[in-house]
Amino acid sequence: MAVNVKSFSEVVGKDVFTLDGKYCGKVKDFKVDLGKFRVTSLVVEAFRGTFLSEMLGGEKKGVIVPYSSVDAVEDIVLVRNIFKGVNEER
Repeated sequence: MAVNVKSFSEVVGKDVFTLDGKYCGKVKDFKVDLGKFRVTSLVVEAFRGTFLSEMLGGEKKGVIVPYSSVDAVEDIVLVRNIFKGVNEER
């Protein structure tokens, strides 16, 4: 998915959800491969009580999500459920 340089600052702070509607947190930062001029990952701030936080033990953490898992960036960021099958009972 292409994201132009103008929109990088617009991505930070956006809410992140999985494709099945689970709230993950907010985009805090991103990693760019300057050699290839590509975004390689997003850093999602997983607040307590969010899907990602619960999957990682309930604490507030920064979670690195590979950009290949990002499905869409619009008003919100949609990511594929990279934890599918892990701790399904939660």
